[in-house]
Amino acid sequence: LNTRKGALHKSWGHIFSNHLFGDYVEFGVYKGESFIDSINMYLEFKSWLKSQFTSDEEWRIKVAKNSKLNEEIFFHGLDTFEGMPDNKENSYVFKKNAFFAKEEIVKNKLSILSKSNVKTFLYKGEFAKTKNELDQKLKNRKVSIVNFDCDIEKSTSEALKIIETYIQIGTIFLFDDYNGFNADNRFGQRKAFQTFLKSSNYTFEKFFSYHYSGQAFLCTEGASK
Repeated sequence: LNTRKGALHKSWGHIFSNHLFGDYVEFGVYKGESFIDSINMYLEFKSWLKSQFTSDEEWRIKVAKNSKLNEEIFFHGLDTFEGMPDNKENSYVFKKNAFFAKEEIVKNKLSILSKSNVKTFLYKGEFAKTKNELDQKLKNRKVSIVNFDCDIEKSTSEALKIIETYIQIGTIFLFDDYNGFNADNRFGQRKAFQTFLKSSNYTFEKFFSYHYSGQAFLCTEGASK
């Protein structure tokens, strides 16, 4: 499906097809819909992986049992939980305090998934202020999917700077509002990502578009430029 949920399904399909181990990070959780959907997609593919243990084909059993994805993946969600931070992009859609949602709303939704034993972490505050906390949880780990649902250039730039240390070949970037601001390269996520690519040691290529303004990118190279 060409929806946010469909984008997460396709992304986890890529991860499990390649047996790429890494955490999920979401910048801009809001009410938690995408965060919960991602966990459910992950659990669906994890169930598929375990089903391969009883395959009638020996090679499938060996691949499944040797997969790094049998190890524990963490889900990290970052948000101010006070709406949009102050910014200078002059959009009435993304003005200060827009998209306000309390952290308790997300926590209540996550409580329903408590029996799944998926390890989740929520970080309340502007991204730059919760960076150290995230770094502690991600220490010696990599990311497989990063969902940037933070809309504006300032927040997206902060998120990209924070997460760069944990990128690997195969990491997927999901920019939920990549074509916001009328797809103007001078604003929003487009500007943030283009600025990031100028100094990053990683190369990305377009993967697929989704929903109304979303764009996925795939990390394909990690050599220094």
